[in-house]
Amino acid sequence: MKPTWTKLFNVLGVRFKGLYTEKLASHKILVNSWRLILFVSGLAILVIYSSHKADQKVLRMSTLKEDLKDLRSRHIDMRTQLMSLSKTTIVAQEGAEIGLFKSLDAPFKIELQD
Repeated sequence: MKPTWTKLFNVLGVRFKGLYTEKLASHKILVNSWRLILFVSGLAILVIYSSHKADQKVLRMSTLKEDLKDLRSRHIDMRTQLMSLSKTTIVAQEGAEIGLFKSLDAPFKIELQD
């Protein structure tokens, strides 16, 4: 026969009540050491807060790493496109479409005499 959750919680509640009435309430530990209890509670809150902030930073770092990977791949893709568009043959084809042609005459240098 399996115990159900409600039975387990009832047994746990009875044990906690027994612990409180037998140990804590009879010696007035809670009344005499309220400062220590408050200090320990404050430390627990501080630990929970700092772990929550650390988890937030880890999540933020992972999203930034994913964004960085995406931006790097986009950069490489754009650089590849730029390299292919700046080839002389493609530039000549694009220029021919708008009416520009390669010069048949060789360039010459103009020299100035002082």
